[in-house]
Amino acid sequence: MSLEPIAKEIYCVLIALVDDTLLLPNAAIAETVGQEALTVNESEPLWVAGELQWNRRALTVIRYETLNGAAHAPLTRRARLVVLQALDAETTASPLALVAQSYPHLITVTRDAIAPLPLRPGDDPAVVLARVRVGNSEALIPNLDAMRQRVNNLLDPSVDPSVVASEG
Repeated sequence: MSLEPIAKEIYCVLIALVDDTLLLPNAAIAETVGQEALTVNESEPLWVAGELQWNRRALTVIRYETLNGAAHAPLTRRARLVVLQALDAETTASPLALVAQSYPHLITVTRDAIAPLPLRPGDDPAVVLARVRVGNSEALIPNLDAMRQRVNNLLDPSVDPSVVASEG
């Protein structure tokens, strides 16, 4: 039985949201594009910013902070769309995109540089895996699987629309 060496550091990105920050592994980011590529559909739930045509695919663009229960905020001039790719090589899930307030910021995370924090009272534990302190910043780690499931529920016509609407 061989044990894989544990990485001493992980390359991550901090993604600025309205009044919050996401922490994701750098490998989860496929690309960052301008918001002018966004097609808005007013009939979608508020947590869906619209659709992005990317690599011949239509991606659902998520307003993560709204999905997590925060008030809906309009896009700012500096907003970007961050395309997330699946980290699981076996998944057939379509990539997702998030609205970010700027370009993701690359950081190196070590075991000593990160500490757990409690969830905020308004956090939805279904879409927030954890809150952490990274250096001097607080960030949340999103549940990407739950985000994909919410999008799949939205796109699947067999799902009761009242369930999807109640999710944000």
